[in-house]
Amino acid sequence: MALVLAVGGGAWAVVALSGDDKETDSGRKKASGDDEGPSGEPKGPALPYGQQVGLKKPLQAGDCVKAVWSGAAFKSVPNLGVVNCTEDFPDGQVVSVDTAADYADARTAGAGRCERQGGPIAGALPDADVYAVLPTKRGFEAADGGTACLVLGRHVPIGGEVGRFRDDGTKLSFSQISIGDCWVYKDAGENSEAALTDCADLHTDQVIGVVPAPDDMNYKKGSANAAKLCGNKFESTWAPDSERVVFGWVDDEGNWKEGLTKVICTVGRADNTQTSGKIPAPGAA
Repeated sequence: MALVLAVGGGAWAVVALSGDDKETDSGRKKASGDDEGPSGEPKGPALPYGQQVGLKKPLQAGDCVKAVWSGAAFKSVPNLGVVNCTEDFPDGQVVSVDTAADYADARTAGAGRCERQGGPIAGALPDADVYAVLPTKRGFEAADGGTACLVLGRHVPIGGEVGRFRDDGTKLSFSQISIGDCWVYKDAGENSEAALTDCADLHTDQVIGVVPAPDDMNYKKGSANAAKLCGNKFESTWAPDSERVVFGWVDDEGNWKEGLTKVICTVGRADNTQTSGKIPAPGAA
C-alpha cells in the first residue's frame, strides 16, 4: 500500500502498512446474525452476535477486525475476526460499544446510537462508513448487552487504527487519515512517510478536507490533478496568500481501481518548512 502526494505535477510515494485489499461496496447496515438452526432450535453455545458473525467473545472498543461479508458489503452480515491493529492491516475498528437496557432496546435503537457515535469518525476519513454489530436474542448476555460500533473501509481496508486510538508518530496509511490531522512528511524515496503529530507541535501538513475525483478521471489524471482539485475548493479560504499552499494526496493505483478515488487535501507552508499550531477553519470563532 503506497500513499502518494501529488502536487504541481510531481509525486512522492509514502510507504505505509501493507496487506490484502478486499473489494467492498458502499452502503450502511446493521448486523442481524442468526443463531438458530433450520428447525428453530438453538444450536451450539450462545454467541454474542450469532453464528454468522462467529465471534465467541464480545467486541471491545479499540478492537480491530477483518470482515468477510456474506453478501454485499454493509448490506449483509459479515463474519468477523479480531486482528492485530498494526500488523494485520484490518478492515476497520470498533470505535465504541453501546450498552442497551435490554434486547429490544438494542434491536430498535442500537444502530442509531452507533451512527451518532461513529458517524463523525467515519465522516472525517476519506472512505469509511459505520456498521453496527447487534447482539442476538440468545447472545444478549454473552455480548454484555453491547452493540459494537464499527468504522470500516468502504472500498479498501482502513489498514490500522482510527481517531483517538492512533498515537502520535503513527505512520499513516491513506485510509487512516482524518480531517483535522497534522503530520510530518519526510520525503526519502521508497522510505518516505507521513507521521501523525499533535498540531501544536512542529508539522508540515494539516488535513483540511477531502474531495472526490470526477467519475471519468483515471488514476494518472487524478494523481496529476490532485493539487488542482484541492486548490479549486480550498485555496481561496485556506491559502489566500503566498505563505501557504494547498496540496493534494491520492492513494495508490490499485486502491484507486478498487474505488477509492478521493483526494485528501492539506495545507502547509509554501517553502516546505515546518510550523506549529493548528490553523483554524475559515470563519471559525
